[in-house]
Amino acid sequence: MHPLILLARDLFHSHDDSVSKHTCPSDDTSGPPIVPLVGNLTYHQFATILSGSCAILSALIVGVLVALHASNYSNPVQQRQIIRVVLLIPWVALFSFLTVWREDAGDYLVESLDFGCAIALSSFLLLMCDFVLSHPGGFDDLFGQGALSRGAFNTSSPNWLKRTWYQVLQFIPASIIIWIATVATLAIGTYCKQSNSLHFAHIWITILKLLVTTVAILGCLRFYWKNKAKLLKHRILLKLFTFKGIIGLNVLQSFIISILSGKGTLKPTKYMSFHDVNTSLASLILACEMPIFAVLLIFAFPPLPYKNQASPAAGPLSAIVDAFNITDLLSAFIRGPMRLLREQQRQILRQDSMRIGMALSGEHDDIELDERAK
Repeated sequence: MHPLILLARDLFHSHDDSVSKHTCPSDDTSGPPIVPLVGNLTYHQFATILSGSCAILSALIVGVLVALHASNYSNPVQQRQIIRVVLLIPWVALFSFLTVWREDAGDYLVESLDFGCAIALSSFLLLMCDFVLSHPGGFDDLFGQGALSRGAFNTSSPNWLKRTWYQVLQFIPASIIIWIATVATLAIGTYCKQSNSLHFAHIWITILKLLVTTVAILGCLRFYWKNKAKLLKHRILLKLFTFKGIIGLNVLQSFIISILSGKGTLKPTKYMSFHDVNTSLASLILACEMPIFAVLLIFAFPPLPYKNQASPAAGPLSAIVDAFNITDLLSAFIRGPMRLLREQQRQILRQDSMRIGMALSGEHDDIELDERAK
């Protein structure tokens, strides 16, 4: 064959490869005709009913827990954070149901999970701060020895505390940006979920999400280990697992399903369509797990220690409105998180929450025994 023809063929072949690298491969949504799975219900209809039922059950369990805390709102400083953390369960259950129900729009909804987790994780860090502040000497533990005697509300904040707070707080705006970026790139066709090519947004958004999530979790763990002596009695690791395990499971399950579907192990059948396998299956599994995590929350954040400790600071409705008002967290971006902690300290002193905090950890009983022994 003439060399010029070979050269032309080679140039054309290279150009075609370059175009393919910049073009997202189309989804192969073909499959056998869908037949009913249970009675007259198709898999999609059955999965929608099942995920919706799990969402309702999860919401009922968490609703009871929230109602018990709101009815015994004796320590608003801590309990408003607890209510915010436990509300992550119905948030995840709701969006898991929506992803299953509207599987064609599932990729637009799935990033909402990280936003809910960001609010819960930031509230959890503030809850840990409140636990430390409720102990004798807690303010000095956070702001340095002698900080309270030097002037609690004028002392400068240690660098480790500032870094820890901003490590966790960044998760809130980052999760919003990631959600918007995912929706935008999906809309214009540059997301390309089925490709890890650097030319598409999917790989970059995945890396960014992994980075900001890891930084936020490490910030919480760093705070825990630095204040382990005072936080150990509050079963912090159990509390962290009950809500952070949700996102971990979602990532793991989605990854496994993505690998299996990519290798052809999971593929459309006469019961499950392409979207059933690639979009809604992971969300269905997550929705079914939410009632289990809702039950775990009862043991991780029990309302009993707050009962009969003091007169409720507010009625149940006012307590729920207080918990939903997250301006204290959002204001930390403007005022700084240290001013937020100092305001928490003021509220603890006003509400005599130190006595409640010691009762929660068992120190109150130890002090009473010591006094009796004297």
